[in-house]
Amino acid sequence: MKRRYEWIWIKVIGITVLIYMKAGEACAQALTSMPELAPVKLMILFVLDAYGVWKLLQCIKNVLDHLSDSSKGDPTAKDRIWASVLAFIGILMVGVMVNVLLLKAGEFGARPVSSVLSGN
Repeated sequence: MKRRYEWIWIKVIGITVLIYMKAGEACAQALTSMPELAPVKLMILFVLDAYGVWKLLQCIKNVLDHLSDSSKGDPTAKDRIWASVLAFIGILMVGVMVNVLLLKAGEFGARPVSSVLSGN
């Protein structure tokens, strides 16, 4: 039984390393293909995304807590479940908008306004 758990942890560590390597490749490609994506902006995006994931996990925890309250017969738990689901969707929408705004913020910064307006 102990040997089985060791293999599971080896697989988990291997998958984690693979995901980390792929994320590093994606980051390097983003930095070379988008020069406006400065390392400072990348760190801001990382911190905001980490905070968003933390809030999403809190929403999932709240949904599970409200589901347990609902199974105990709480009549208001259904409304709280829907509020948590809508909060989850709202956090995703705000996260996407903030990411797009931050990525687009420096896109036209290095060019004169006249060239942006003319479409060049």
